[in-house]
Amino acid sequence: MPEALRLRCIRGAETEARANTWWQRLTSHKHPQGPAHQLYAGEHWSVVLGLSEAARENGFNSSLWIASAGYGLIPQEAQVRPYSATFARGQPDSVVRGSENKDTSEQLQRWWKTLSSHAGPAHGPPRTLHQLACAQPQANILIVASPLYVAAIADDLEFAAKDLQHPERLLVVSSPASLSKGTLAPHWIPSSAHHQQRLGGSRLGLHARVAREILQGARGSYLNATEVQVRYQKLIKKSGPLRQYNRQLMTDDEVRGFIRQVMDEGTKSWSAALKQLRARQFACEQHRFKSLFVQIQENP
Repeated sequence: MPEALRLRCIRGAETEARANTWWQRLTSHKHPQGPAHQLYAGEHWSVVLGLSEAARENGFNSSLWIASAGYGLIPQEAQVRPYSATFARGQPDSVVRGSENKDTSEQLQRWWKTLSSHAGPAHGPPRTLHQLACAQPQANILIVASPLYVAAIADDLEFAAKDLQHPERLLVVSSPASLSKGTLAPHWIPSSAHHQQRLGGSRLGLHARVAREILQGARGSYLNATEVQVRYQKLIKKSGPLRQYNRQLMTDDEVRGFIRQVMDEGTKSWSAALKQLRARQFACEQHRFKSLFVQIQENP
């Protein structure tokens, strides 16, 4: 990945200015492009790639769109360059700048709105979820994202819901968060660790597995957020207590040492390395581990 296509290289504090500079750099760079669906990796993405097939098997005419912190809304076949930018906090390439939490959602939404104002890499398709809903008002829209990614597209989602002929066909699968109690509450499907006992896999891919289960259980080729929300709330209440882990906490230096060790053994992704760490009964919060892993990758 070109160093210039890491968001950390864009200076300045004002969100719109940074987003515009980022977009100019991303679209003018000479690095070769490839299909967006080949750019991403990891457990979450591997499950997401199977959602379209799960939808088609159950009678839906489906298409996969990506809410990208680098490109905005793009179809999976869009030609894009490799980049590093994220809506997650506390990482070198985070959209959010500053240590204060109070304006996180505002920064994320401004970034999304600015990227959406530019013509995308696939010329012609909608650049916002609102435009997508206007173009296909009968559509089902199933969002699978972490709370911070939902925060970035929250305004866009609200406009989309208003222009769908059946607003209940907009579903947001994510962890419980403050947004799940606001205007998006009717659309929010709680994806909590309680579902992991039933669906398997790790928490990294849990939202996508919940989405797959929703598609597989849909009736009549349409989704209904109210019905699905009630179903998943009942599943949470019926589930057993969450598994408690008694893992040993590690310092940053200890984590770095572990990362160097597994890298030497051939591990290439932070998610695979984190699984190995937890399998050995050590503890490290996911975002902290990923940040340290990226640091070691860049400065071994």
